[in-house]
Amino acid sequence: MPPTVSVIDETDALRVPRDASGRVRPESFAIAVGPSAVRIVAADRVGERHARALVAALAAAGELRTGTVSDWPELADRGVIEGFYGAPWTHAERLRLVEELGRLRMNRYVYAPKDDPYHRRLWRESYPETEAAQLAELVAAAHEAGVELVYALHPGLDMVHADEADHAALARKARELHALGIRRFALLFDDIQEGLPDARDRERFGDGVAGAGRAHGESCTRFETEVLWPLGLGGQLLMVPTDYAGSDASPYREALAAALGEGIGVFWTGDDIVVGAVTDDQVRRAFRAFGQHPLVLWDNFPVNDFDRSRAFLGPLLGREAGLGRAGLTGIVANPMVEFEPSRFAIHTVAAWAWNPDAYDAAVAAEAALHAVAGADAELLRPLVAAASSWPPSAPQHPELAAEVDAAFAEGGVAGPRLRAMLAELDALAGLEESTPLRAALRPWADAAPATTTVIRAALAHVRGEGDADAVEAAWETARTARHGLARDVARAAAERALGRTLPDRIRPEGEPAAAEAAGD
Repeated sequence: MPPTVSVIDETDALRVPRDASGRVRPESFAIAVGPSAVRIVAADRVGERHARALVAALAAAGELRTGTVSDWPELADRGVIEGFYGAPWTHAERLRLVEELGRLRMNRYVYAPKDDPYHRRLWRESYPETEAAQLAELVAAAHEAGVELVYALHPGLDMVHADEADHAALARKARELHALGIRRFALLFDDIQEGLPDARDRERFGDGVAGAGRAHGESCTRFETEVLWPLGLGGQLLMVPTDYAGSDASPYREALAAALGEGIGVFWTGDDIVVGAVTDDQVRRAFRAFGQHPLVLWDNFPVNDFDRSRAFLGPLLGREAGLGRAGLTGIVANPMVEFEPSRFAIHTVAAWAWNPDAYDAAVAAEAALHAVAGADAELLRPLVAAASSWPPSAPQHPELAAEVDAAFAEGGVAGPRLRAMLAELDALAGLEESTPLRAALRPWADAAPATTTVIRAALAHVRGEGDADAVEAAWETARTARHGLARDVARAAAERALGRTLPDRIRPEGEPAAAEAAGD
């Protein structure tokens, strides 16, 4: 018989967790499990949700033991930013996302798809009726899941900061979104021309990047003062600067920080746009560079809009445990264009963001594999393993590469582990598209044999059983394919067999270059 669960007021024996200064930690909770009843104290509605979910999970697993437990998140903002270039996620996918974020104890979904015209290119214009209704439904679903939807307006492409009409348009759009239920906003000025293109702005705010920083800061402050505070939403605005990557001071950042109102948060991507590591020192420096405004990591992981040939299915890596103590307020992960495969990484980001000190990437990855793939976990394991490296420049499949190296050392004779790995990759081709996840992963599953063919041809050539033309032809097929899997292993094998450098991947006709996908 399941225990009775009740939420009670604090007692001397059961108290809500507090920080060192005695302040109650948001979303925190404490649970006391007795022989037949469970008592919960929680900091807020979301903390109660977390506590009830934990009790239910422990009870279902038969692991609900007598005693007390308390928990709280390390970072205040934990979530996903749909901020990539390419086809935005569907409404159905977003509804699934916010429900899943709630289960993962994430609390933010930032709506910022670059290719939603009403978010960016047509930011002054109202959403059509159908899209507006979907936004309202999404906001309600997020709230039900304990997730805050942050709507990001991107006026940066063509806003004239000295033009009263543009400020009026921004206010009007925000009030329309507020009427749909949105209660938190961000203003974005990323991926735009440096400086101020309009003469009116240069005259008012100054030339160069410092003038742009001043204009962006003053516009954010005015938006909060004149729009958000009257709506009862002051004190929680976020913004993305043009100078969003790097950890040191700059003329833009100095001018921006001086003009930003107190408490306006800043998104930052780390030492570069896409990074392998984020360190405590980088956070401390960036926090200072942005004038000690609240700092949120826009983590471009596992985003793939810069190289659609690749999927990034592995765990979050390289984020030091002390980032919150160094000044980071939160993290939002910018995912892949493909929704379903992005969920592997999102699960691991959730684990890190809740408790970075306890995060184990391998454990998180294994849990994500089973949670996302379900009954297909073992079927998809070879595919996930072949696409788990991070950052993008890292070796794509170290285990496979090591086995290939061993085969070369043996005169081109593949050992039992390599033969098994190649067979597993070959078996991925033709993956039945019986689930949304399978359908989304099918292009990479079908790409696996191109890699194995190169490896086999290279080893055969070393054994004297195949010619150089076969190796070169196999690599040509792999490098010109729209999707690739462990392609660096295949290229290295071919080059080693032939004793010369081979041309790298080329983009198939119709596929945008990274520079085109990352800007206007």
